[in-house]
Amino acid sequence: MAFVLDASVAVAWVVPSQANEYARRVRVRAKREPFHVPAVFPAEVTNVIVTLERRSILSAQGAAAAAGILSRLEPIVHALDLSVAELRQLANRFELSAYDAAYLALALDLHLPVACGDRPLRRALTRAGLKLA
Repeated sequence: MAFVLDASVAVAWVVPSQANEYARRVRVRAKREPFHVPAVFPAEVTNVIVTLERRSILSAQGAAAAAGILSRLEPIVHALDLSVAELRQLANRFELSAYDAAYLALALDLHLPVACGDRPLRRALTRAGLKLA
């Protein structure tokens, strides 16, 4: 079954300090099932990699390798169909960042579960009647 992929899980695929068993299971699933992301996905995963590099959690070489792997992913990318006001309202309603609200909006629109490691987004999924992938 298809699912929405959150940046936290994708980063865990390529950054050893972020890796966990859940992310590994989702990675296996992503090799055989389609996964969807909002258009903000490349900016968000890049931001995480840059932040980890600046904090010396990733070396420049490790950051470049992680960016290269993530660049080769082939998600189904969806434009954000919400206005700034609508995204703000959704973020506030579910106590999420704007990034996470974009994933929630996509999952609600597609009626798909979400693969995420982010606690606030996980709580929002439950409140919105969605499932964790």
